[in-house]
Amino acid sequence: MYYFIVYSSVTYATRIRNYFKNDGSYIGLLHTPAEISPGGCSYSVKVKQHNAQKVVEISRRFGFKIKGIYRQTESGSYVEAEV
Repeated sequence: MYYFIVYSSVTYATRIRNYFKNDGSYIGLLHTPAEISPGGCSYSVKVKQHNAQKVVEISRRFGFKIKGIYRQTESGSYVEAEV
């Protein structure tokens, strides 16, 4: 199961991806899917469930505003999530 952590800035999403790239965690960077893009253009990092809390904590420590957190269901739809 994957979580999508949504940022308003590609810079924030890129910095988070780069922060975690050397620890072996999978973190993908992508345009936020239209179904969950609050307010238009945004970028997300896609992480496995067990890494979501770590990503949120580091984002908050760096002051990167998170626009939303979503979980992708087995059917491919998205639901808002808390970590």
